[in-house]
Amino acid sequence: MKPGHIILGAALVGAGALTPLWLPFGPVGGIALLALMRICWLEDNIVSDLFGRDRLPTGYRNTAALRRLFLMRWFGIWSEESRAEQSAHLMATAMRAEVQIWGTLLLGLAATLTATAAPFGPWVNGGLGLGLFVLALSRADRLAVTLAHCDAGRALPDHLLLPRSRRILAERKR
Repeated sequence: MKPGHIILGAALVGAGALTPLWLPFGPVGGIALLALMRICWLEDNIVSDLFGRDRLPTGYRNTAALRRLFLMRWFGIWSEESRAEQSAHLMATAMRAEVQIWGTLLLGLAATLTATAAPFGPWVNGGLGLGLFVLALSRADRLAVTLAHCDAGRALPDHLLLPRSRRILAERKR
């Protein structure tokens, strides 16, 4: 694991925690809703399309090819096929990293909102906010592990890719 991975995770928690202090409540709620929708979409893709497969589904390969074509036509950037496009498990690992990024941001945001705006009184609000902040930092540790796997070009083991209960449900579907 590189030190930059831990710093990135801590910066994401900090950015999430400071966002409610900088922006009004409406835009913060909109950002949180969009992040939550992205997490749900990625989780569904990991479980339904990628987990337990050897090859990347055709739709994912076509989308990657179209993305490369778009970059070439509009920006003159030619990109080679990434390692994540070669394996369903590597693509799931990359998606897991994105889920963890959004999750750390949301937990940092929830920690500040709970500490400043929850209706339970200042001591309880502070305690709940602190608990959420510690949870966000533990998610940042998981993100650092996932980023280390992505940098090395390795896929996450199944127990880190999906929790046990979701692995069982995904295997029953097949």
